[in-house]
Amino acid sequence: MHLLLIEDDTTMQTTLQRTLRRKGMEVTPITDGAAALPAWRKIKPDAVVLDLSLPHMDGLEIIAQARAEGLSAPTLILTARGTVGDRILGLNSGADDYMPKPFDLDELEARLRALR
Repeated sequence: MHLLLIEDDTTMQTTLQRTLRRKGMEVTPITDGAAALPAWRKIKPDAVVLDLSLPHMDGLEIIAQARAEGLSAPTLILTARGTVGDRILGLNSGADDYMPKPFDLDELEARLRALR
């Protein structure tokens, strides 16, 4: 599984990369919202993990634009915004799943495999 990881927190990104690579996933990291869509178009990932609070372009804008362009890779929002309203907004914007931080790494892996 080739995963596009859009996360601006370098500590979180490094942890996720190491963990998911150990689980056999190929991970392409992106730290900036403006770079997310060009990377998504280029690599055509099997799945996307998307933070919402990103520099230069919010994650909700990214998912909405991706879906408008026909980019259909299953997308899991992974964010500190965890209210019910935030989750509904994320799912209604086009995400396939939503996990608030903090989260369990094993659950994240299981959810990503379920998205395939």
